[in-house]
Amino acid sequence: MIKKYLSIVFVGLLIFSADSALIFAQTKTDHNASNVEKVKADVLKRGTGEKKRVRVKRLDGTKMKGYISQAGEDSFTLTDSKTKQSTVIAYRDASRVESRGLAGGAKIGIIVGVAVAAATLIVIYVAFQNAIRNN
Repeated sequence: MIKKYLSIVFVGLLIFSADSALIFAQTKTDHNASNVEKVKADVLKRGTGEKKRVRVKRLDGTKMKGYISQAGEDSFTLTDSKTKQSTVIAYRDASRVESRGLAGGAKIGIIVGVAVAAATLIVIYVAFQNAIRNN
């Protein structure tokens, strides 16, 4: 009887130890014309204004935060919210423009992880309560 409950516990532990890299895996993109168009589309989609805060990752690895104050044909202007310092960034120099906060996939991953953890804890609790009653 106890073997049955221990096997349930081990299954729960296996679920927790599963490799979460599959959930958050990302593909690497080539920084060519298609990436330039993607960055430009992201900038135009987000629009300009102080309420539209973004994070920009550049090709050289630097990360910048602020809001897009101006969007042009070949570049956009990122203004730091705290210092009000403006930086002109060419679309070809940016690898990614994203909203501040968690991405949708990350939020879903967290919710699924919490749900699986809660379900596993409930199963373990019920299994041990049944084992205590039977002994």
